[in-house]
Amino acid sequence: MRLLLALDVHSFDPDLKKLKINLGKAKNLEHRWIPKEHWHIPLCQLGEMSQEKLQQIYPMIMSVVRKISSFDLKLRGVWAYPTQERGRLLWIGVQNSKELRELQAGLVKELNLESEDYRPYLPIVRLRNFRELSDLLSPFKNSEFGKIRIQRISLYAMTSGGAFPSYRKIISFDLSELGSRDLHF
Repeated sequence: MRLLLALDVHSFDPDLKKLKINLGKAKNLEHRWIPKEHWHIPLCQLGEMSQEKLQQIYPMIMSVVRKISSFDLKLRGVWAYPTQERGRLLWIGVQNSKELRELQAGLVKELNLESEDYRPYLPIVRLRNFRELSDLLSPFKNSEFGKIRIQRISLYAMTSGGAFPSYRKIISFDLSELGSRDLHF
């Protein structure tokens, strides 16, 4: 089972009507919107993991989550991965706040993961093939999508691969101003 830890943002509701219209008009652009209930901002990839190992990392995750209170993030712009000229994933830009960096770095350290240059993003659309997307996305580079309150992180399992992978939430860990921690299966 391939796993990742991510910020749970399924309640975020940006105005993406114009982007949906532009994608619908684009010729030969096979795409799928990521279902809103699976919207997440990746924190770190855990890779393949057995159920036994998964049970062992819960306390490690909790030790980091206990130290972090809920926080706000600003979201701005629509971009493509890996590049605008050759994109396969559309995403909304996410503020790389101090709180977010502390949470991500704490998880990487506690779980003994490889440290990478972390850049937060919110994936919203997957494309079947790499495409030139500069013209499609240029009107959305400076779009403001407001703020979202981050109140929990979730552990997701990738349930299928390929051009259109899907995810299943396994467990959530609440961040709280009061310091109480709840698990949601």
